[in-house]
Amino acid sequence: MDDSPGFSIIIPAHNEGQVIARTLRSLLASKLDRTLQVIVVANGCADDTAEQARAFGENVQVMDTPTGGKIHALNLGDAAARYFPRAFMDADVEVSPNLLASVVGAFERDNSARIVSPGCRHVYRGINPLLAGYYQLWRSLPYVRRDTMARGFYAIDAILRGRFDAFPQLTADDKFIRNLASPDERHVADECFTTVYMPGSFRELLKVKTRWTYGNIELAASRPDLNVNDQNPHGGAMKHLLIRPWLWIHMPAFLFVYKYAHYKARQRWATRAGAWDRADSSRSSNGK
Repeated sequence: MDDSPGFSIIIPAHNEGQVIARTLRSLLASKLDRTLQVIVVANGCADDTAEQARAFGENVQVMDTPTGGKIHALNLGDAAARYFPRAFMDADVEVSPNLLASVVGAFERDNSARIVSPGCRHVYRGINPLLAGYYQLWRSLPYVRRDTMARGFYAIDAILRGRFDAFPQLTADDKFIRNLASPDERHVADECFTTVYMPGSFRELLKVKTRWTYGNIELAASRPDLNVNDQNPHGGAMKHLLIRPWLWIHMPAFLFVYKYAHYKARQRWATRAGAWDRADSSRSSNGK
């Protein structure tokens, strides 16, 4: 590890040629008073993800591996990272220009912070009013606003990195890292944000939510020692909704997605039939 001030960003990317340039442009526009190391790990790609990333020259370090899999990519990138803070970022999100500086500042202001995530703008670009209503309700929930997940970006310090050897083969890699930290060691830097594009159809949303739920079940069963840091995850949701009657009309869609995802995830867990489902609509060239 390099002791000079720096910030390492690891981006696992599988067939992200449509969006990786957009992501990197937003990242490289960041204002930062230290060395920025950006590592794109193109894993098992059948498109031009690696070529798109290499077009940024020496600003981006590209690792191209024929082996697919996010966990493999995370571990390759992590092994090549030189600095802390060290962030892990999705290949299809954008960051505000002040994000990296804000994350560094959060670590510097709070010596107890082990993981820092930005605020998030969850963008739905479709026209389905039921899906738009679902997202309106979901992103208003207290646990969505205060958690460090579902933001496409999280950064950790050296102390938290010392709590695990390597990323384990788990679907919910972000929640694994989050649960290594106690609630008072997590920080959300609301003054900055990522832009995350949401699934454009109910079909894609159900696939993604089922994967998320499967990952939660798998993590709880595989690492029960970490459950102590995941108590009352939905706390405050009922009170939040009771005093916001304008959200009640969206409850049927929300409950359907919740129940469906849990039913399908439990089915998968019974046979250990995990799958990596993603929303391709969020990678539309419309947002490139």
